[in-house]
Amino acid sequence: MSGPRPRVASRGLTLIESVIASAILAVAITAVFSAVASGRAHADLAAEDLASTVAAEDLLARILREDTAALMNWDGYVESRSKLIDGQGSLLGSAVQRVGRRVRVEPRSQSLREGEPIPGWLVTVEMTDADGRLIHAISRWVPDWEDEE
Repeated sequence: MSGPRPRVASRGLTLIESVIASAILAVAITAVFSAVASGRAHADLAAEDLASTVAAEDLLARILREDTAALMNWDGYVESRSKLIDGQGSLLGSAVQRVGRRVRVEPRSQSLREGEPIPGWLVTVEMTDADGRLIHAISRWVPDWEDEE
């Protein structure tokens, strides 16, 4: 019985199976990293949107505390990125320093129902990105009660 031995099937991976498994693993890893990068980009956009809203509301609140006679002094006011300040002149937190802001004040009358127009001012705070493009704006109409007297 010293003749050739019968061939037993090997139980390892062939080269083709290894290449296919590596390709599937590469596709899966690429998909995961793509999802993480996309999530990061959306988080950055959300953070910029939140920062611009907080900064706009802060400045608008400061402006609306002024007398209506002083509102026009705010027209054309501009703060660039990383230079946003609060009412006391201190820099706002780093989270809101991602955006810039500018103010427009325009005379605008409003009427309630069919009544007489009430003179007033439309105060608009515009938020800008790093390139100076408008992100969004908030506006409030302020009646000019001093004009009524």
